[in-house]
Amino acid sequence: MNTNEEDKKLAQLLKQGAHDPGENPWFTRRVLNKLPEKQSHGSWATTVLYAVALVACVVCWLLMWRGQDWGAITVRDVLYNATMAVVTLTVLWQTIASLLHAADV
Repeated sequence: MNTNEEDKKLAQLLKQGAHDPGENPWFTRRVLNKLPEKQSHGSWATTVLYAVALVACVVCWLLMWRGQDWGAITVRDVLYNATMAVVTLTVLWQTIASLLHAADV
């Protein structure tokens, strides 16, 4: 990235006029004490809900493959498979993320 002379002059001017705040070892502690408590964004109920949704996806896959007519695959079958794949992968991703988040908390 190229900086022209005006940028260099402006940076130098700002450095010269900058105020030195000095050292204050209590600054960080005071700021941290005023912050609100860390709140949990997920719970075990969320993980259970995602797991139930994942089981429902597996049941839908089994029912779909059991009732599949292998003689003729229609556009409806392809769209249903694609939709189920997207939904299943999304639910699986959310289940794993929820489990990882629960392990961190």
